Amino acid sequence: MKLLCALMAAWLTVTMTPYCVPALAEETTEAEFLEKLPSDLADAVLATRLEVGGQIPDFSLSPGMDKKPVTRESLRGKPAVLAFFALDNEIRQNRAIEMVSALGSLRRQSGETVNIFAICSDPKGCDPAVLKKASDGPIPVLDDAERTSYTLFGIFMMPTALVISAEGELVAKLPFAADLEETLKGWLRVARGEITAAELQALSQVDRGPEKTAEERQALHHLGLAKVMLKRRMYPQAVQEFAAAAKLTPADPSPLVQGGFALIKMQDWKNAETKFNQALDMDPDSLEAVAGLGLALHRQGRDEEALPELEDAAATVKPLPEVLVALAEIYTASGKKDLALQNYAKAAKKLLSDLERCESNLIDAPPPAQ
Repeated sequence: MKLLCALMAAWLTVTMTPYCVPALAEETTEAEFLEKLPSDLADAVLATRLEVGGQIPDFSLSPGMDKKPVTRESLRGKPAVLAFFALDNEIRQNRAIEMVSALGSLRRQSGETVNIFAICSDPKGCDPAVLKKASDGPIPVLDDAERTSYTLFGIFMMPTALVISAEGELVAKLPFAADLEETLKGWLRVARGEITAAELQALSQVDRGPEKTAEERQALHHLGLAKVMLKRRMYPQAVQEFAAAAKLTPADPSPLVQGGFALIKMQDWKNAETKFNQALDMDPDSLEAVAGLGLALHRQGRDEEALPELEDAAATVKPLPEVLVALAEIYTASGKKDLALQNYAKAAKKLLSDLERCESNLIDAPPPAQ
């Protein structure tokens, strides 16, 4: 019972706290992150944000070992990369290791033609042993535990890499991405004046493949509106937008799946079941649709049908907490207490992990202006 109470408390904290910022996707942009923030926090972030094309602030960070501090003036004369990071949770640790590895590779290729520094903006400091996992190091790590430079540069997502020109202008602010090294190489070309930002973006567009059709662009518009409606808990409107996107992209099951989950929010289990079945007709391997179908069947009391769907969905690397809770409820009803407790425990662990990421996002966002 204590475990169940802890689970429910974590569930309510994650899903109901109004200032809880959703966990960041792997390649979340600044605009997407700002959209997730309450308006007062977003205004505070915008007030401190360093704009591309502006001069970087006057800062001073020590590399230790009696070396000269790194400052705005010391960076002048050649392009620079400043990468802010923290190690306060597992996700950030993993991303910091990948980032330092990318920086190390970039340093070896660029030699002394680029200033490259990693900046630890973790209030608890950064354990060098963690960064040694980055096989392509070493990279000079500057101490910003007081977050002085973090504030001066208007950082609110970590890791974040800044590309700076030889004249001290901010060329690009880059959130973590799987292709960070190649992205940095491209923006350093812009910093050196070899190509313009527009030319780099045009090259990137070519790499991304063919231009989207008018229908695909319109579908993306509907999907964007649907996600805004979901965040505002306007579920009927979200369902309508997902349905409009599904009509425009009849070969894509994703809008059907997302519409199904919006219907679950409305407790419209039967129509949700229909959406998930339609998605599975298009893509029988869609684990998201399997999870949604299992939840919809469970909420209708059809547990014999729901059980195999939920067990398949729970066997994934990152199962939804709702799936684990539903499984635990079915196992409890059938007297399988050990299996029920195992799934409650997994759900609680997942929810607490989500809460930790949420709290980290809140730490990154500056407080509302007084």
